[in-house]
Amino acid sequence: MPFQAPTHLSNPLRRFARRLVAQGEPEVAAPLPLPESLAGEPWYSVGRAVDSLGGERVDGWCLEEWPGLALRARFSACWRDPQGRLWNVVPKGAAIAFLADPARRYEGVPLPEQFQALSRDQLLEDYLWLCRELLRPTLDDEVREMRAGMRQRLESWLELGGRGDARCPCGSGRRYRTCCSKRVREG
Repeated sequence: MPFQAPTHLSNPLRRFARRLVAQGEPEVAAPLPLPESLAGEPWYSVGRAVDSLGGERVDGWCLEEWPGLALRARFSACWRDPQGRLWNVVPKGAAIAFLADPARRYEGVPLPEQFQALSRDQLLEDYLWLCRELLRPTLDDEVREMRAGMRQRLESWLELGGRGDARCPCGSGRRYRTCCSKRVREG
């Protein structure tokens, strides 16, 4: 996946954070992998940290960027130690940009990821639309498989520097926005 932890808290990232939580300010959660933590289970891992070391669980958004293209927020949890420092306690965790969201608390039902494009481009907008579509739980398996393949192709094109106003990578000779873009939303 092209999304990664941001190297710095840029202005677009801060604006995206304010869209998610009006009065929120992103913080950096340093890595502190604990032996009892489980990969992909931030709430379990943070709960174990709270039980053994004190502090509190902080629910919020893990902010990621695809440099120059898009931002993504995944609902997650971090551990705040008794001294007030924020930690990412999942195994093999790295420093992350984290936005505490006091209005939301994980209760077993995950919140959908949030996306924001950093530029107006049809190829990028189609890619993000497919990402949102694949998060829908009611999506038919056949449609999900087809859209996952489309998303993977668009991701590859974007990584190669593709744009919506450039020639379509399918080889038709037309611009992407007048060629394969139409098929993305129809399929």
